[in-house]
Amino acid sequence: MRSEARCPVPSASSKISRAVPWAPLRYAAITAPQQEAKTTCQLEKAGAEVQYPTFERVRHVRGKKFTRIIPVIPRIIYAEFRYEPQWDVMKARKVIAGVFCRGGNPVSLDNDDIARVMGLPTEAERQEVEISEANRPKMGQKAEIIDGPFAGFFVDVTRVEYGQVWYEMASGIKGQASDVALRRVAG
Repeated sequence: MRSEARCPVPSASSKISRAVPWAPLRYAAITAPQQEAKTTCQLEKAGAEVQYPTFERVRHVRGKKFTRIIPVIPRIIYAEFRYEPQWDVMKARKVIAGVFCRGGNPVSLDNDDIARVMGLPTEAERQEVEISEANRPKMGQKAEIIDGPFAGFFVDVTRVEYGQVWYEMASGIKGQASDVALRRVAG
């Protein structure tokens, strides 16, 4: 999620990354307390793509509504650098307070790692949901029962409502099952 806050920093040097292009990698950077928006702005001005999860907290005081944007994980932002970052320069200029490391080397994260931390589905989970949605039977189609005592039988779908499927077998048997218990077949 991109921060919607205005940039409090009037200018920032773009010398926080070396001019050596490399495959863009994401890192979990640690900011100073309550400086996520400022750090995000500084890194974006330097050419990095930055994101951090936020939510809005709404308070009502004496009839007035106050909305405040709060990071889900305080002091952590995720930055993708197109050039090799100079961690020592960023720390010396107090752009960041640190970076997550293992054995003295910054740990690069992929999008799935960040999605798990943010509580979002990974790319594989999104594709699985899309595939399962594509295989769900619709009214008037043929389907195969994949769960229950009639597993392996082919049926005609007569009605679909609220995750339930009503079907009829060629032998005249009628039934009802959840939409995940049937798989659409071509034909």
